[in-house]
Amino acid sequence: MNKMILKANEGEIAKGVEFIRNALMEKKVSKRDVAGTLLTVEEALAKLIANCPDKEGNVKLQVKSFLGNISIHMSAGGEKFELSDLKSIYDFSEEEDEEILAVKQNLVNKVLGDNIAISSRRNVNAVDIRVKASRYRQLIYTMFALVFGLLTGMVMKICVPAGVTDAISENIFASVSTMFLNSLKMIVGPLVFFSIASSIADFGDLKALGRIVGKVIGCYLITSVIAISVGYVVYQVFPIGDSALREAVTDAASSTIAKGEGMAISIKDTIVNIIPSDYISPFLNSNMLQLIFMAALLGIGASKLSGRESGFRNAIVSANAVFSKITAMIISVMPVAVFCSMAKMVISMDTNSLLKVVAWLPVNYVGYLLMIGVYLLLLLVIGRMNPLKFVRGFYPAMLTAYTLGSSNAAMPTSIKQCEKLGIAKQIYSFSIPLGATINMDGSCVTQMVSVLFMAKIFGVPVTGSALLTLVVAVLALSVGAPGVPGAALICISLLLPQIGVPPEAISLIMGIYTLAGMGQTCTNVTGDAVVTTLVAKSEKMIDIEKYNAN
Repeated sequence: MNKMILKANEGEIAKGVEFIRNALMEKKVSKRDVAGTLLTVEEALAKLIANCPDKEGNVKLQVKSFLGNISIHMSAGGEKFELSDLKSIYDFSEEEDEEILAVKQNLVNKVLGDNIAISSRRNVNAVDIRVKASRYRQLIYTMFALVFGLLTGMVMKICVPAGVTDAISENIFASVSTMFLNSLKMIVGPLVFFSIASSIADFGDLKALGRIVGKVIGCYLITSVIAISVGYVVYQVFPIGDSALREAVTDAASSTIAKGEGMAISIKDTIVNIIPSDYISPFLNSNMLQLIFMAALLGIGASKLSGRESGFRNAIVSANAVFSKITAMIISVMPVAVFCSMAKMVISMDTNSLLKVVAWLPVNYVGYLLMIGVYLLLLLVIGRMNPLKFVRGFYPAMLTAYTLGSSNAAMPTSIKQCEKLGIAKQIYSFSIPLGATINMDGSCVTQMVSVLFMAKIFGVPVTGSALLTLVVAVLALSVGAPGVPGAALICISLLLPQIGVPPEAISLIMGIYTLAGMGQTCTNVTGDAVVTTLVAKSEKMIDIEKYNAN
């Protein structure tokens, strides 16, 4: 950390600016970023000094660097001021009317608001300027939380009495994890709704929109069929399953089976249920297909107004901005939730179940990795794009999906990373929410491997018509299954009776399903983003330079 103290008089401004220039150059900040930052630093210093009542007082300067993040902190006593008081940033003509001036000030606030923070406490003003944000910051925090959570869970399970461990897990780890997931469930409905509605309202060409929707759905169906095939091939290469495991089946899965009784293996019912009977229940139930349908109607209706009611469009756009900001606030505390989630998972894991079906887990992961490899190959061959650039730009969302184990919970991060890949909002605001609902490629792999695994345990052959029935059923469930943790397990309980295996067989994998669920969710979310990227490329709605900058 570089520190300096100046006297509160104008003659010290140049000295402070030079100190910050040298500190930033020492930290390898680009000349362009240094030049832009120094303009703001100079104006902020001038305002701090002007507001300081004691001209013999001190102005403290700090240039801080941590994990690739570089920021400047300046503070001095004095009367409170706002961002809009920094005049050189708001270099607008005094002849412009107040309305135009307000619009420009709001624009600058929006652009600079995330990089400059001005606060006042106990008559001391502080200005914090973010010079450089590490692209790996969230990854480092999240990975640290993941590893620390796993280690904490292991240590507690081994060294701490079971009663104490269970109490801490239930009352602290589970509570924090549940609150975080609930906050994401709370925000994902409004976020999806207003994101899609605002994008369609600004789209203009509804014929082009229809073409894009057709491409997205078509690509999702194709990747789902590929995923089913990958699951089948992986199992043929690694034909796991021992009839001795039949004795280990219990009734522990009764509650999961009961949840699946209300689900139907029917594409027709899924399509019919897209249209809700009211406006409230889709939000209450987080029904993504119904929310997408209502948002599309709202967006199309707004676009048909042809500028006569621009205030209504602006309200939709503003609502989208508000919920996006709330989402960013929630995501910022994700490392804490990841730590609690990992610790809870290790503490509650059934070690005996893991030993009984230990081969089931790696076979699934082979399928997930193969499917991700297929995605990258599609980017290379069909999209003519560097797949490594995609991975570098999208890995935060992949990590989020892996740790949370929920496509819906990972959706806000997926949307954010698609924007960083240079994909147009009109594409990702629709395709990502839709993919979280109907594109469950990782789940398809899990379902195929699991059903074939359990069929072998019970001596049930799966060939010919039985295999075709299984493929169709997996495809139907991939469209209708919710993007929540454990959905694939419920789907497996529905598939087993189709081939003559008792649904109670899922009790074999329940103890370690969480580990598989993490991998399959990562695969699901990656597939959504790859399809989004390919469709955006085909429609020339991706900034290739921004994509290649990753």
